[in-house]
Amino acid sequence: MGRNWAELPPELLQLCSQRLCPKNLSAFRAVCRSWQSAAVKEWSDVPWLMLTDENGMPQREFFCLSCQQVHKKLLPEVMANGYFSSRGWVLTTSRDGEFHMLKNPMSRYSHIIKLPNWNKFPNIEDLPFFDVDFIRKFVLSDSPTTSPEYKVMVIYDNRQLGLWKPGEEEWTAVDSPTDERIYDVIYYKGSFVAVDFENRILRCDVDGPTPFEARVVFQMPQRLPEFKHEYPPGSLWYVNQVCLVQSTTGSLLFVSLEEHVASTITFRFLVLEIDLDTQMCTAVENLENTSLFLGHNSSFSLEVDEDHLIKPNCIYFTYVRLSSSQFFEDGGDTGMGIYHLEDGTVELHVEGKSSPLLWIEPCF
Repeated sequence: MGRNWAELPPELLQLCSQRLCPKNLSAFRAVCRSWQSAAVKEWSDVPWLMLTDENGMPQREFFCLSCQQVHKKLLPEVMANGYFSSRGWVLTTSRDGEFHMLKNPMSRYSHIIKLPNWNKFPNIEDLPFFDVDFIRKFVLSDSPTTSPEYKVMVIYDNRQLGLWKPGEEEWTAVDSPTDERIYDVIYYKGSFVAVDFENRILRCDVDGPTPFEARVVFQMPQRLPEFKHEYPPGSLWYVNQVCLVQSTTGSLLFVSLEEHVASTITFRFLVLEIDLDTQMCTAVENLENTSLFLGHNSSFSLEVDEDHLIKPNCIYFTYVRLSSSQFFEDGGDTGMGIYHLEDGTVELHVEGKSSPLLWIEPCF
C-alpha cells in the first residue's frame, strides 16, 4: 500500500524543512499544500556570507555554509556602496549618503527601514562630502521586527559613536572620554560596549541616566598573553582587526586577529574572556561546541550544529588583507577563512578583490 506523503505530521515536516538550504526549501514548499503550510517561513539556521559586489548589479551572491554552494538572489534594494549587518539585518549606504536597513536579504519578506542621512550626524563640519568609509560598524540592540524599542549605534568618522532611535530625525553623538579610533562596538547585556585602539573597553548605557555618554570600564593589559602555537622566530605580525563578541554562554570575548607580513596569507587569533565585574581577563584556548563568526562589519557566536557543517572550536572570519596593499602589488585582497583554535591552522575558502565579505547572522 502506497504512503500518502501529503499526510505526514506537520511537526515532522517542519523539522525536515529546517534542515534544508533555500534552494531545496523552495522545492520542498512546491510539493503540495500541506508541505507548503508546514515549512518554516524563513530559512535562518546558519549564517550567510554575502559576497563582493564586483559588477554593481542588483543580483547578489550568497555563500551557504550548509550546502557549500553559492546562491543568487535579485536584490535591487541593496544597490549601494556600503554594507553592514547586525541581528540578521543589513544596513546599506548609498553614494548620496542615504541609509536603509533591510531585513535578512535571504528572507522571502522584504522589510525596509529608512534612517537619517549622513548629513544628520553631528560634528562632521570638516567633511565636505559623503565617503564610503564614513561608517565603520553598525549595531542593533534588538531586531526591529520583535522589539519596537530597538536602538541603532554606529561607529562613524572612525572615532565617534552615533545613536539613533525610531522616530528621531537626526543621529546623536555619544560623548567619549577618549579621542582614539574605535575598533568595534556590540550590544552586550543591555548596553553598547566598544573597544578603542588603546584596547580600552567603553560602555554606553542608553537606557540609563546618561544615555549619550560612554565611559571606560576596563583597560586591557599592556602585555597580552602569548599565542598558544609556535611561529617562526623573527616573524613580523601586526593587528588586522579587533572584535568584541558575546559568547553563547553570555561572556564578553576580546578577539585580536593578527596578519603575518609575508607573500602568503597567514593569520593567527588571540581570544580573551573579559570579566567586567572582577576586572580580569583570561585566555580562551578552547571554544568547545561554539564557533565564532568575525568580520569588519559583523561578529557573533553560534553553537555548533553538525547537520549544517559548522565546525566546532573554530573562528570563521572575513578579512581584508592589509599587507598586500602595503607591501605587494596585488592590492588589498579580501576573503573568508576558518581558523582552528586547537592547532592554529587556517583554511581559506572564499576570496575576493574589492569590498569586504559580509556575515549575515541567523535571525530566530
